[in-house]
Amino acid sequence: MTRRALLVVNPSARRLPPLQRIQEAADWLRTRGWDVALETTSAPGEATHLARRAASRGHSVVVACGGDGTIHEVVNGLAGSEAVLAVIPGGTANVWAKDARLPRAPLEAARIINGGRCRRIDLGLIEWEGRSGRKAESRYFLLMVGVGLDAHVVARVSQGWKRRLGAAAYVLTGAREALFYRSQPVELELDGRERLSLRLGWMLAGNTRCYGGVKRIASRALADDGLLELLIFPGYNLLRATGYGLAMLTGRHHGAPGVIYRQAAEIEVAGPSSLPVQADGEFVGYTPLRLRVVPGALQVLMPDEPNPLFGAT
Repeated sequence: MTRRALLVVNPSARRLPPLQRIQEAADWLRTRGWDVALETTSAPGEATHLARRAASRGHSVVVACGGDGTIHEVVNGLAGSEAVLAVIPGGTANVWAKDARLPRAPLEAARIINGGRCRRIDLGLIEWEGRSGRKAESRYFLLMVGVGLDAHVVARVSQGWKRRLGAAAYVLTGAREALFYRSQPVELELDGRERLSLRLGWMLAGNTRCYGGVKRIASRALADDGLLELLIFPGYNLLRATGYGLAMLTGRHHGAPGVIYRQAAEIEVAGPSSLPVQADGEFVGYTPLRLRVVPGALQVLMPDEPNPLFGAT
């Protein structure tokens, strides 16, 4: 039976390999018996549509050629299907490529597509209640969700800076916004059992470990355990934020003063405040919302080697 792959290419992705190299990878797969098609995106959300259509038409693999935003869109098209996600990395950081230990060279990525290991991974799901007569909304995430400060930064980073400076654009914007950002009161409910009332500076719910392509902040997260790793940073002033930042840089944030650590399969984030939310590095909206795990919702192709991101062998 012929294996079919669709390459979804985001030509706007920063650090995308030259299209000629991507085409060479596609040609190499064809010599191994693959039926390969290539589609480029031209608008936000198009990668989701292309991935969903490919899965419905029996493609065995959909390859996201771009950064975490492109992967995020493709994941939302593949969730719950039998099609498998593969990646030819590009983009500003490509956090998934680092966590999954994927090669950047397209031909090496093609070798993973042809002979890598297929693993099932959990996905997170964000759910919003319908507001002002609108229907309820939902969105999957592969990596993590941030509520509060980091989503505030994501919403305000200049696209021009992002294109020119890459990850440094987030650092510069974060340094500026941190001077003025203030925590806000929220109510959290974890797995229907524990309730927390606090002033939230930042909350990170991790399905995977690497954050921003730099630090493994959700360093105990497993992608196949049916849980999200939850790090809650209450309160906010410059002194406390500096302490949190130093703890994360040194890898000592678990158990650091003030930091709340939990694991949960479902998290409710309620008012009275409305806080910004980012998923996989993309601004997606505001609280209130519900986060929950959908176990085994996606299949991914990875190098056939041990990876601490997975608890199962």
